[in-house]
Amino acid sequence: MKKSGIINPALCRAIASMGHTDSIVICDAGLPVPQGVERIDLSLVREVPSFSQVFHAIVNELQVEQAVMAEEATSENLQAVQVVTEALGEDKVKFVPHSKLKELTESAKAVVRTGEFRPYANVILYSGVEGLF
Repeated sequence: MKKSGIINPALCRAIASMGHTDSIVICDAGLPVPQGVERIDLSLVREVPSFSQVFHAIVNELQVEQAVMAEEATSENLQAVQVVTEALGEDKVKFVPHSKLKELTESAKAVVRTGEFRPYANVILYSGVEGLF
């Protein structure tokens, strides 16, 4: 049995299977999951687990090269933007229209659904290889 870190088997498998530039999405309870993309649904009740809790757990396990969020989050959910930029640094976070973010989820390894109900609490994390070469 694992001693620490993420213990959800599906999430562990998804993270372990990621290669350079593969992506995983952390989303609020309302983001549509494209057909054919694995859904890892962690939601239990409203706000449990939160976007921030799931984001930090995944970032502790995954080497992140870049993140993408919806432009709309900068005005509609500054808290989610701050969670991501404080953890990764502003230089690693790119903003696109929400419609483009939804398109980008189609190529993700997995979409991790949280219990978050605040709008635009969504981020795509792209894996990196820092320290391997």
